[in-house]
Amino acid sequence: MEFVKARKVGNSITLAAPRELNVNVGEEFFVYKGVDGVIVYAPRIKNPFGELNSFPMKDDFEEVKILDTEIE
Repeated sequence: MEFVKARKVGNSITLAAPRELNVNVGEEFFVYKGVDGVIVYAPRIKNPFGELNSFPMKDDFEEVKILDTEIE
């Protein structure tokens, strides 16, 4: 286990990522403080749906006729 020290950079506090973690410059992470003060850095993943803003839906029952006896 490796230790890192929090450092002040400008108006922020930073934690350095050890080289062994293979973090690339420009990678983005969500960060939050978990239970018992644990700091979690979760990698931000690309949206699996891409840039799609709408998902066209087809009505599979469009041509189905409802009988009068089926309606209550």
